[in-house]
Formats: sequence, structure tokens, C-alpha cells
Amino acid sequence: MYKPRHAWMFLMIPGIFLIIFTLLPTIGAVGLSFTDYNVFTPSKWVGGQNYAKILHDAKFWSAIKNTIYYWLLVTPALTIFSILLAVLVNRDVKGVSVYRLIYYFPVLISVVVTAMLWKWMFQEDGIINYLLHLFGVAPKAWLTSRNLVIPSLAIVTIWQGLGYYMLFYLAGLQSIPNDLYEAADIEGAGFWEKQWYVTIPLLRPVIFFVAVVSTMSAFKEFTLMLTMTNGGPIGASTTVVFLVFEKAFEQLQMGYASAISCILFLIILLITLLNQKVLDKDNQV
Repeated sequence: MYKPRHAWMFLMIPGIFLIIFTLLPTIGAVGLSFTDYNVFTPSKWVGGQNYAKILHDAKFWSAIKNTIYYWLLVTPALTIFSILLAVLVNRDVKGVSVYRLIYYFPVLISVVVTAMLWKWMFQEDGIINYLLHLFGVAPKAWLTSRNLVIPSLAIVTIWQGLGYYMLFYLAGLQSIPNDLYEAADIEGAGFWEKQWYVTIPLLRPVIFFVAVVSTMSAFKEFTLMLTMTNGGPIGASTTVVFLVFEKAFEQLQMGYASAISCILFLIILLITLLNQKVLDKDNQV
């Protein structure tokens, strides 16, 4: 017979790892954000000076703008297109499992490998500009143009993330009773009407979940910026996380980088709480 202590025994090891690798580093980062620390000299308590400095740091606000721009391109696209993808593969047709595997395959590829592949494709003499040339379109400076670099990174993120979020919608679609679609058929509803009046309302909790998860991922994205653009050109792809990396490991401003990290944590926490509030309100309707 199982007792509560058995549950605590199973939770003990994950709990210890959670405390060591998540809780303690978080507390340490918060404490470090109130200091002036550069690795080589002892930390010096400066109170809220780091946070006051952030308010007047043009590079921080530029990173915020780049991050929000990237988020606005990525999250709506992933939220909408992955629904369409899930609807397409949620059919009882021959070979549908193969299509699901093909759409999910980019998720299995390492982000670094994906970044290197797309970096080659986005080069001035890469395959994308070659295809554009076939249609009479002039080559584009995808990763060296201030106007195109963020959209280019967003394309890579969307390509790799569609299959991942498709699985959440696919699970939600398979939980919708088929009787509802049959009733819609009787009422004379077409394909798109059934999606709008049946699928979307019943997938609302999943939609909010995907929106929040993709939002948090967008705000925390770092590997693509490091591998493909290194924050360039001239800071046009420097996001908040990349700025933290730059301040901490290139300029050794550990205290200042920790303060930026804490602000990013608060932004993500606020988005999560807003999502929870919307979900709670939706469940009460």
C-alpha cells in the first residue's frame, strides 16, 4: 500500500535538482543585480543603480524593440499556421502519418544545425536569392539588412516550430466529439464555417497555451541570433537575451546583465499571469 512518504521519495530527487539548478541561481541572479561585479574583483553593492541605468540605456530599449518585433512576427504565425497544419493532418486519409512526421521533422533538428543551414540559404549567393532570381526578383541582403534581419530570423523560427505546436492542436482536435461536426453538416455548414464555429471555440484553451509558450520562447530566443547574425547588423538583431549575453560574457558586467535578466523574467511572468487570467475567465464562461 502506497503512503504519502513514497510520493515524497519520488519527488525528492527532482526537487533537489530544481532547487540547485533553478531556484538558487534565480535568487543569486536577483542578488547580483544589485551589485557591481566584473568577475575579477569582489562584488560591490550598488542598490538600484543597475535598474536606474537600464532606464537610460538606449541599447536596452533597442533590444526590447527588436524582441517585441520578433515576437509579433513569430507568435501570431505559429499560433495560426499550426492550427491550419493540424487541421490538415487530422484526417483519416492514407499516409497521413507520413505527413505528420514530415511536418514534425524540423523540430528534431538541432537549433544550431538549423541556424547554419538557413544562414547558408540566406547568403547573397544562397538558394533563396537564386530562386528569387528565377522569378526576376533582385537578390536580398537577408541577414545584413537592418530591415530584413528580424523577419529572416522569424522565418527560421516559424519553420522549425510549426510541427511542435501542431502536436498540441492535433491533440486538441482529436478530443473534439465528431458529433459536433456532424450536426454542423446537417445545418449546412461548409469546411471553413465548421472550423470557425466548432474547432476554434473548442480549441481556445490550446490556442492561449500555444500563444503563451511561443511568446516565452520568442522572448528567450538566443541561439539563432548568436549563430546567424551575432546580434548584427549594427545591433539590429540584438534581443534582450543576446544583450544579457553580451553584457555578461563579453563586457563582464555581471551585475548589470543580471538586472536585465530580472526585468526579462518579470516580463515573461506578467505574460504568463495574463494568460492564466484569460484562461480562468474563459473557463467561467
